[in-house]
Amino acid sequence: MSSSELELVERAFALLDSDTYEDALPLIDERFEMTTTSEVASEPDVYRGHDGVRRWWETFLEVMDHVALKAGTFQDAGDGRVIVQFAIRARGRRSGIETEQQAIALATVRDGKLIGLEFFTSLDLAREAAGLPPR
Repeated sequence: MSSSELELVERAFALLDSDTYEDALPLIDERFEMTTTSEVASEPDVYRGHDGVRRWWETFLEVMDHVALKAGTFQDAGDGRVIVQFAIRARGRRSGIETEQQAIALATVRDGKLIGLEFFTSLDLAREAAGLPPR
């Protein structure tokens, strides 16, 4: 993986906040696909392209006042892929309660844009999906 691909994923995650996610769209390919499974999301679904990214954020913002994805570590997984360990921080719209959930994603970059995002319940599962040995 080139450093520009890793930097692209880092820039995209820096913009994934309910106030700035639209600014990340130029970094995301129209063929982008993200699947949230029942293991990692209360409402599993598939999100495609820029409209899918917007829809994902809008579902959060129906019940949350503010949502941010705060990246912790980025690990080159080869072949245009990056494992990202991050936290989803949110504040309930009605309750005002703040919460944080740790998460792991495998981001895929093609042709200079983010094209895929897969979520996992553990670092070992993300590493396995990337073809890497467990830690």
